[in-house]
Amino acid sequence: MKSSIGLGFAALLWLVPSTAYSGGNQGSTSTPIYIPGARAVDLRSTSGYLSRYTTIPSSSLFATTGGRGQVCSFVAVTAGVASDGQRYSAGQTVYSNRWLFEETTIVTGGETTPVNPNVSKGALRDAVRSFLVFCDSRDHLLRYLLVSPADSMLNPHFRLTALYNGLQLTQPTVFRNPVVDRWGGLITRYPAWLAIDPGAWRPHRSNSVSWRGWLMYLYVTPLALDFHVVFTPEPTEPSPAFDGIVPCVARGATPSADAHALPAFPTLPDTAVPGVNGPCTWTPPGPGSVRIEARITYSVTFWANGYTEQQPDYVWSSAPALFPTGELSSVNTNR
Repeated sequence: MKSSIGLGFAALLWLVPSTAYSGGNQGSTSTPIYIPGARAVDLRSTSGYLSRYTTIPSSSLFATTGGRGQVCSFVAVTAGVASDGQRYSAGQTVYSNRWLFEETTIVTGGETTPVNPNVSKGALRDAVRSFLVFCDSRDHLLRYLLVSPADSMLNPHFRLTALYNGLQLTQPTVFRNPVVDRWGGLITRYPAWLAIDPGAWRPHRSNSVSWRGWLMYLYVTPLALDFHVVFTPEPTEPSPAFDGIVPCVARGATPSADAHALPAFPTLPDTAVPGVNGPCTWTPPGPGSVRIEARITYSVTFWANGYTEQQPDYVWSSAPALFPTGELSSVNTNR
């Protein structure tokens, strides 16, 4: 039995990497000890509190620092007690599987509420977080570690789906000119003004999410407006069908608005060539029906601890508005 124990301990020492002996017990006759255990990561919340995690993705820097599956080591300066209760003496070498990673300060500096999304500390990819690395306990500091936001333990993109689910946009409504209903619909060869309810054209912010030291939200800003127009001609009075996009507010432009419409309702000509006649203007070619759907394109900014990252544009559409088209059935001189 004694022989087996001796061989097992010898095999253990053989498995310890040579780097674990750096600064080891040269000149010491003390027998090294081995401490079992698991790696632990202490992350700071956005309010500064530490939370401990022991389930670490294998690809994370917290799992690979010092070598995957390798022990850490230190030479005791004074006598002490290891994490499993074993005692060690000054000058004795201690090997441990228990690596500790403790976050120093959170990137936000303790911010608990979102700030101006138009002011950024920089690109999210540069928002590194800093950790102290200990062996077995906080009494034995090994190094300082910087961890990228792309690390599989900290990656804030894991919460993007939750942020999108918490984003409530105001759905646009296609502007419906009361005069059109008095006319009985859109008028053949008379240009129609395409617009939306002004209340939908505004920035929106998702609910904030706190996760593993990140305070995050999405901020969306309207960029452009267009309309999908589908005209179906009356079979008994055929005219060219239409299925296309009518551009309205150019990307990045600032549209005007009145109390009812965005863009504001202009003075239109009495007649126009059927089809698209310019921004926000479409003319029916004949009797039939038309389906109009407004589409707002938003820019999406991912905000995390004051750092930002642009996400793909997001398009939010209105419910379709249906209009008959035909000849003028009544005349109203007030536009």
